[in-house]
Amino acid sequence: MSDLSSPQSTVPSWLRRFRPSRDPYLWALLVLAFLYGVIFTRLAWEMHAGMRTHRSDLGQIDQAIWNSSRGRLLTQTDNGFEAIRLTDHVEPILVLISPIYWLWDDVRAILLLQAAAAAIGVLPLYRLALRRCEAVLSRRERLQVWRLEPLQQQARPLAFALGVAYLLAPQLQSALLTEFHAAPLAVPLVLWAFWAVDAQRWRQFVVAALLVASVKEEMALLAAGLGAWAMWRAGWEGGTWKRWLPGALVLGVSFLWFFIATFLIVPAHAVLIYDAAESIYFQRYGALGNSPFDILKNLATRPDLVLQIAGEPPRTAYLVGLLVIFAWLPVLGAEIVLLSAPLLLANLLSAYPAQYYGEFHYSAPLVAYMGAAAAYGLGRLWRWTTKRLERSSPAFQHLPARGAGTMALVALVQNARTALTPIAVLALVTWVLAWSVGNYLYNGRGPLGGRYDPTPITAHHRLLERFVAQIPPEARVTATAGVHPHVSHRRYVYQFPLGLDAPTPPTERAQWALLDVTTNTDMAPGDLKAQVDAMLAGEWGVVDAADGFLLLAEGAKEKEIPETFYTFTLINQEKAPDVPLQLLSITAEDWPRWRQTKLVLEWLVGVGYDPTLTPPTALLKTPQQEVIATLESVAPPALVWRPPSQWQPGERVRVTTLGLFLPRTTIVEASGTEQRPAAIFHRLSNGQLVRLPDDLRMAVDLGAALAGVGIRPLRAGEAQFQMPETKKSVELRVWVAERNLHPGDNLDLWLRWGASEWPTPLSIFVHVRRNGETVAQADGAPRFWPAAEGFINDWRQVTLPADLPPDGEWTLAVGVYNPQSGARMTLENGEDELRIGPLRVMPAPPPDQACALIPQSCAGR
Repeated sequence: MSDLSSPQSTVPSWLRRFRPSRDPYLWALLVLAFLYGVIFTRLAWEMHAGMRTHRSDLGQIDQAIWNSSRGRLLTQTDNGFEAIRLTDHVEPILVLISPIYWLWDDVRAILLLQAAAAAIGVLPLYRLALRRCEAVLSRRERLQVWRLEPLQQQARPLAFALGVAYLLAPQLQSALLTEFHAAPLAVPLVLWAFWAVDAQRWRQFVVAALLVASVKEEMALLAAGLGAWAMWRAGWEGGTWKRWLPGALVLGVSFLWFFIATFLIVPAHAVLIYDAAESIYFQRYGALGNSPFDILKNLATRPDLVLQIAGEPPRTAYLVGLLVIFAWLPVLGAEIVLLSAPLLLANLLSAYPAQYYGEFHYSAPLVAYMGAAAAYGLGRLWRWTTKRLERSSPAFQHLPARGAGTMALVALVQNARTALTPIAVLALVTWVLAWSVGNYLYNGRGPLGGRYDPTPITAHHRLLERFVAQIPPEARVTATAGVHPHVSHRRYVYQFPLGLDAPTPPTERAQWALLDVTTNTDMAPGDLKAQVDAMLAGEWGVVDAADGFLLLAEGAKEKEIPETFYTFTLINQEKAPDVPLQLLSITAEDWPRWRQTKLVLEWLVGVGYDPTLTPPTALLKTPQQEVIATLESVAPPALVWRPPSQWQPGERVRVTTLGLFLPRTTIVEASGTEQRPAAIFHRLSNGQLVRLPDDLRMAVDLGAALAGVGIRPLRAGEAQFQMPETKKSVELRVWVAERNLHPGDNLDLWLRWGASEWPTPLSIFVHVRRNGETVAQADGAPRFWPAAEGFINDWRQVTLPADLPPDGEWTLAVGVYNPQSGARMTLENGEDELRIGPLRVMPAPPPDQACALIPQSCAGR
């Protein structure tokens, strides 16, 4: 067994000084890192098993890595023909990690590797933070155990807190759950390089920095910055030219590699795909230009434009989010943050929102820089703190006699370092953990995190393995987008329908096709079915089919799709009802992160069913009765593959829509039921989509019923209106959702009229006023729900004008009037309206990640 303290040990030097028995904080951090790796590996595997990974990017990257492990370096068939993966990026590290498939020939291996790399990064960060805190002592003093050991006892909790903050960083967690990319692999390498410079382990630094350059072409600029940092630190330490050499070598090689990769390799290969001999990623910078020259020119000559772009709320929030990871300590290590400028500016100034929202892989390397900056910042803060505590006060032995309390206080000041240092350590640890834990609870992607979004795995998903097992390993395959990464360990794999015809050469064309018509296909359902019909009319046949999966092979004899394929829509056989079509249920499958919803409707087919007389219909509306979509307009796969003309009496049929981006409240009216509406779905302020109870129209206390499903807080109001004909008073109760509104937003309110019949021709008016002026209204008799016994419940939604400023006094006025005469009904107190307010109207919040990338999802916020 090797001794970690032995100079001959093969253990990396930055681990040699760790003595777990003497460093319980290291043990704790190792346990946390292990749990971190397990948790995020599991979440990544579940995303894959739940078919939330796709050809872009897991499938195509995985194929390039797998081909590299078989000697075909970075080869992929992403665009319908065999080519080298150099059209977009140059990532030599993918070749370096490819031997992992010699050990485990499964795509999950690289997801495990990605999570493990992120977890390992905490160790060099911990060691770097320890070194920076130890810098309180001179080199000579560090050799004195009686000085070093007490200092380490104080520094370890501080370094541990930084390690915990690193593991809780939402940006790094998001990168691990964005399929697989090379960028997260740079994180431990960057931290290793910073530690190596600080420890003057120059050979290790060169290896780490050059590995950073191998991650991706733009990472070479980060490696060059690391080289410059190494040169500066060598000069700071008063080193000879030999100590300058490693940094200079890394600086020169990295700049040269960046130029070759970006301006020679990528353009030479991009022209084959994009008909342009340049990197397409320079086109992501909008007003700054779409070429390197234009971008650099505008950066130098248009500081106003740069500040305007960088000052947009989502971008400033991005910067704040990076600094918050380590409790603002990177501010005290600003020179390290500046070293990340190439990547930081590339993300911050991009016109592509995924780069500056921190929820994709682009920000992963920046977490390493923020961690290193925090380590340096913490070291400086710790040195400043200890110097203040070391200041001695005058000796109190010569003071006149005083009370015991005074003498104790003087003694405390005299021995400040001994007495107050632990308090300072506790304060700093608390500061770091408070920010990092709070940030995780709000934005974290793991358990208990505010953005925790586990992937459901159903029996349908587990069925995929049966079909993959039937495809020969050497077969050429085309597959739908969600299936692609499950069959990408082969030389030729395409996204359906690529691989069937040109541009694929005849010798490379697909022999097998594996389709899942129920998940992401990147095709309209009708187009997908037409392609399958054409294949079956030709030389292709069916090998296997079940629950929406369809396995086809060239030369297979069977031309008919078996009934087992249709089990995704044909659930079972039951007793046929007397009505033509009976609606059994409406549910929703929701993906909160993107506010993407699939509605699932189930019908039971009755005796004598005629689809021309009673077609399956669903009308999606807002509370304002605006039509969002119809079942016909969204073309669910079930209705394409097995249309109602094939439905038979007694069949229980399930129809699932494609992913929809619904407004905050969606009303569903469907055939086969007399209930109106058939269902109401509402997205709560926490992003959760809930189905409201069907009996809301019968709720005596509508406000309590709404609060019971999470619509709260509610502001209530009530008034007694005098009816002119009967001379009786009728109660009107109003509930308003108390939340921050903004111009263009919808205000929800609910009404309860205390009579079972509405007195015609009267009407309810609902006015939203700003500074006393009506700016929006929703008038009319109650119509949302049918009348209940003794009362009528109603739901109104008023849209605030988008062009009005949010300032001023906003109020809500509700009353009853006669539209023919304009006369208003009076209240018992003599007034003619119930006023509720003030309403909280704020400036519109910046779009979140989903809204920025998918504008249709904005309505669901």
